[in-house]
Amino acid sequence: MGRLQRRRGGRVRPPAAQAAVRPAPARGDAVRRLAAGTLLVGLAACAPLPADLPARPALSTPSADATLANLAAPLPHTAADARPAPWWRAFGAPELDRLIDTALRDQPDLAAAQARLAAAGQAERLAALDAGAHYATDVSLSRQRLSENGLYPPPIGGSTYTETQISQGVAYNLDWWGRNRALLRAAGNERRAAGSELAAARLSVAAAVADTYFGLADVDTRLRLARDLEACHVRERDLLQARHDLGLDAALPLIDARRKLDYDADLVHRLDYLGHAWRYRLSALLGSDPDHAGALPIPHANPAPPALPASLPVAWLARRPDVAALRSRVEAAAEQSTAAKAEFYPNLDLRLMVGLDTLELGKLLRAGSLTAAAGPALHLPIFNTATLRARLGLREADYAGAVAAYNHAVQEAARQGADAYALIASLERRAAAQDQAMQEAVRTRTLVGQRRDAGLAGPLDALEADAAVLGERLNDSEIQAARLRARVALYQALGGDLEDATP
Repeated sequence: MGRLQRRRGGRVRPPAAQAAVRPAPARGDAVRRLAAGTLLVGLAACAPLPADLPARPALSTPSADATLANLAAPLPHTAADARPAPWWRAFGAPELDRLIDTALRDQPDLAAAQARLAAAGQAERLAALDAGAHYATDVSLSRQRLSENGLYPPPIGGSTYTETQISQGVAYNLDWWGRNRALLRAAGNERRAAGSELAAARLSVAAAVADTYFGLADVDTRLRLARDLEACHVRERDLLQARHDLGLDAALPLIDARRKLDYDADLVHRLDYLGHAWRYRLSALLGSDPDHAGALPIPHANPAPPALPASLPVAWLARRPDVAALRSRVEAAAEQSTAAKAEFYPNLDLRLMVGLDTLELGKLLRAGSLTAAAGPALHLPIFNTATLRARLGLREADYAGAVAAYNHAVQEAARQGADAYALIASLERRAAAQDQAMQEAVRTRTLVGQRRDAGLAGPLDALEADAAVLGERLNDSEIQAARLRARVALYQALGGDLEDATP
């Protein structure tokens, strides 16, 4: 019998048997077979995508050209094609500029929007880190007793040891189907949406301050005019009272004069309340409490309305911050759905671990304590189909909701722009008619004064002419303020500055 050759591990094999052993296959062939087997297993373990997913809704585009073109007919004060930046400086009111600057600095709503933007930026950073390699460092120290009846027999079994472990692990997801990349794009869209929401909040605050400023200026002007009108009617009543006492007039003119004074008193009280209400609102917009409303400066007379653009570019509607934010939300929802679909397919993680492991603390740093592991980890979703389908259905529902919100915002933006422009057109016509009425009232007062100087008119005629002029000035102040506020509404409807419309 030939000599037996001993192999490592104590097993023996006869020479003849050794000769019958086929040569081991090459390493490359083994790797290719392993890869092919892994691919076949992965393809067989794919979870089927649901076939009953509803069709995705379509996105609307700002297509209000016809609507706005019809409203863009030539109007008074229509000259400029470019708007200054920022838009509120077009009104030429330095006091308004200071108030808006203060509001944009101190408004709590803007601080909250800024915080949401910062949070979205950190979420995008986390998504980028999740898409890269993952590192884990672990250190453990445990005192344990091995069972005498377990895997290790005595004397190892039944002994007590202090095991020390230090390990550094690295894992990298190959992301074959783009799940991590889709999540990273979704996080970027969420950050852009938060930036657009901050721009929308700034636009809303600036427009609210401008609207309040012009409303307060109008109320302050009309309150002074109402008190002047009341004083004029007091003189008229006193004169009629004297004439009635002398028996020169009947009681009816005196009753009418008293009724005018009652109306004047009611108007003064209403305007006084509106003045306080506008001040409280402005104080809140500036980030202050109502106690500081009385310290706010009294607005100056209403400035002339700024020039309108010769036409309304519809592209401004798509650049509105709130519309841009919703569009980014739609894109983020689409990427979230893409990531949910990628989870239906298998994926591979590459893992590496290097560390030290010893049962005696003094031997921790010796070469013999080195431990290491490396290899792939295959994720198979075939047995998790129900959860994956529910998650994908949720993401698709989120996408449909985001599209519906965006489509509504586009339609509402077009409506607001058209409505503001139509209001401006109506107010321009009213302003022209009011200017003519004012000129007639002033001309009448001049003629009454001339007739009085000639002895052809009495003091009652002069008082009535003065009251008519004051009444027309009340109407004129209200219309001029409405013109300014309508332009503020138009700027807000069109997204304010082109530069500030996107983050």
